[in-house]
Amino acid sequence: MKKNVLLLLLGLSTVPAFAQAPAGQQARPAQQQTAAMPGATAPKGNAKISGVILDADTKQPIEFATVALISVATGKPIDGTMADDKGRFTITKVAAGKYKLNVSFLGYQLQTMENVTVASDNADVNVGSVSLASDTKKLSEVVITGEKPLVEEKIDRTVYNADKDITNAGGNAADVLQKVPSLSLDTDGNVQLRGSSNVRVLINNKPSAIMAGNIADALKQIPADQIKSVEVITSPSAKYDAEGTAGIINIITKRDGGLQGVTGSVALAAGTRGSNGNASLNVRRGKLGINGNFGGNMFYNHGDMTNTIIIPSTQSNSFQSGKTDINGRFMNGQLGFEYDITPKNSLTGGIRMNGGKFNMQNDQESTDRKNGEITNNFFNDIRNRNQRQGIDYNLDFTHYFKKPQQELAILSQLSTTDTETRNFQDRFTSGEAPFYLQRNVNDGGNDELTFQVDYTHPFSNKTMLEIGAKTIFRDVTSDGLYDVTDRGDERERTESFLYEQDVKAAYLTYGFTLKKLLNIKLGGRFEQTDIDGNFKSGSETKFIKDDYEHFIPSVALSYTLKQKHTFKANFTQRIQRPSLFYLNPFRQEQTSNTQIKGSIDLDPELTNLYEAGYSTYFKTTSVNASLYMRETDNAIETVVEVDPETNITTLSFRNIAQNKTYGMSLFGNTKPTNNWTIGGSSNIYFVDLKSQYTSNSGWMYNINANSSYSFGKGISAQFNGGFNSRRVQLLGKFNSFSFHSLAFKKELFDKKGGITLSLDNPFRRSLRMANDVEVNEPTAINPVPYEQRIRINNYNRGVRVSFNYSFGKMDQQKPPRRKKSIRNDDAKQGDGNGVG
Repeated sequence: MKKNVLLLLLGLSTVPAFAQAPAGQQARPAQQQTAAMPGATAPKGNAKISGVILDADTKQPIEFATVALISVATGKPIDGTMADDKGRFTITKVAAGKYKLNVSFLGYQLQTMENVTVASDNADVNVGSVSLASDTKKLSEVVITGEKPLVEEKIDRTVYNADKDITNAGGNAADVLQKVPSLSLDTDGNVQLRGSSNVRVLINNKPSAIMAGNIADALKQIPADQIKSVEVITSPSAKYDAEGTAGIINIITKRDGGLQGVTGSVALAAGTRGSNGNASLNVRRGKLGINGNFGGNMFYNHGDMTNTIIIPSTQSNSFQSGKTDINGRFMNGQLGFEYDITPKNSLTGGIRMNGGKFNMQNDQESTDRKNGEITNNFFNDIRNRNQRQGIDYNLDFTHYFKKPQQELAILSQLSTTDTETRNFQDRFTSGEAPFYLQRNVNDGGNDELTFQVDYTHPFSNKTMLEIGAKTIFRDVTSDGLYDVTDRGDERERTESFLYEQDVKAAYLTYGFTLKKLLNIKLGGRFEQTDIDGNFKSGSETKFIKDDYEHFIPSVALSYTLKQKHTFKANFTQRIQRPSLFYLNPFRQEQTSNTQIKGSIDLDPELTNLYEAGYSTYFKTTSVNASLYMRETDNAIETVVEVDPETNITTLSFRNIAQNKTYGMSLFGNTKPTNNWTIGGSSNIYFVDLKSQYTSNSGWMYNINANSSYSFGKGISAQFNGGFNSRRVQLLGKFNSFSFHSLAFKKELFDKKGGITLSLDNPFRRSLRMANDVEVNEPTAINPVPYEQRIRINNYNRGVRVSFNYSFGKMDQQKPPRRKKSIRNDDAKQGDGNGVG
């Protein structure tokens, strides 16, 4: 790996400010220290007033409390601010005079500090500690109205609070993601964001080895009980890696590293389609905190499928049908620590492991016909075995300066993944021994070493500067073996693929607020990519060498009217580098007539992304609407090669299309009563796909709905459902499908535990999927016109029973620090594309 140092760095961005929400509404995060206070205009000076806000009982800092500066002469507020995450506050540009401070926060009694005197124009007044006493009445109100909604809209992302959805109990990450607004998944777990599969999936703001290969399989390895929330970032700023043209999906797992004392939890689930168990333990004493979790899960299902290929020019067709059984066993574990070296320096680190096996058995009967007569008929027993093991190591250091929000973070991460794929096929006629034995073996690895430095600097004029640099060294290997014995004749071929990709990046962001209402985020990111590799097949070797540079701008505007109406507009560019799934030239022969291989000479995609949005809330209802447009040049699309002699189709990938997507997304939540919550989302978009060979276009949409009701005495019920329209592809379409789930929960042990009964698709025995590909005219990439019809019947009705229990005691709560973390958002990840 080449270890150059990147020196170029450009851009601008900001962090917007938010006012604290009124009582009964959820407080918005305070991402900028100061907040505008309405009132009379007052003379400005050069003095400042500072202090720290503490809980009167625990003596711990209260983060983001509101401080109002009141003029004694007029009795009106003239300025104000919010405390930072350590309870500290500073009001600057104060003129000489007499004032008082009103300090407040939801759940605490209002505290007024009288006789705050600024004696001179350049005085520095420190009022010391301000203690807020708990307000029992307000706290009881929070229990009723302050609960997090299932879906939240924040300044730069949509948050789905998975731990509030009891229908997730006992499932996996794929079950969770299909309920998230703007996301859609098919039955194999292939995820799309606003109609695009070009997304980057992170775990706790970091890339994970678990996502290095097939993302659909990886999602099945993560138990839903370990997921706290899912964040969807549709317009990432320049601070993020420039890849993931549709956006970023960030899965946040449950961790309580900031708790003093010992806490933990256990969860178990058993069902007709899957079972899992996981446990967590968090220990914090003084400066040291240790957290860990371990879990395992299994899934099992069955169905049937047919695959028909028609070649009109030769009047031939191939038909396959058979039953499919799938099962998987996975484990994952995490051990992390946080150590406060000094009050201003902290060290965090950890190790995350995952691994398991995915097995599929597909017993088929295959029949070939030409001119209406059978030319070939046999049975084919297919056995797929996929094994994966990955480890992530990270070690991070953060220095907190005296000035609030001024931080320096030095981050490092090493991720390794090893995969083994086995595809065995035995062909035979009824009552006879196999005459054809095929053994496809592919072993691969993906290693990533990442270093990152981030610095944040706030200015006294309420602006924010962020600057950072990052480098990723990525090594990918793939070794393949083809071994075929056909009626005693044995053929063998070996392949090896080496791919080295080094990415150097830097960003600079700067932000400011105009007239205390318009927040502006401007940013720029520079990335340089160096690629080196080779592909060996038999005695032939092909070398790969490339390098390219990109400057990625980003602009974000946010305007808040009357503290309830927020308007947003964003523009950014994104690039999408192909991952191993698209590059790996190993030919994976899935059935006797369908195979998949990557393309080693793919170029990155470049996308312009535009978005405008509006959000509001009133009483117990919140609404969000967004318009968006994506323009992708050099888009990577699936192409198919057909052998008219054997009827074998080979799926591959090329940079052949231009993709334009125009869409609108809506979602909202409301509480008709204190016990009843209703929410829903929809995403409607038009896709226009064009290439020099063919084109396709059409409208698509997906709709999700959820509702929960509390019956009292710890009993609640929840419903989730969704519908996804047909999916337009360059060479065809994938049909529509729907899902629904129902769950009932009873809390136990004084709300420390509970038992949940979940029903998956109880009103439908199976889900029928259709994937149609049609090429009517010969082209350079598809010289033979053909049709392919895949039909999959997935028996996805299921029942689960889940149990969870939390134990331990929290002695005191440590104020959470904003964690810096590595985000490698820089590779186009593959979906399933399989037929089984």
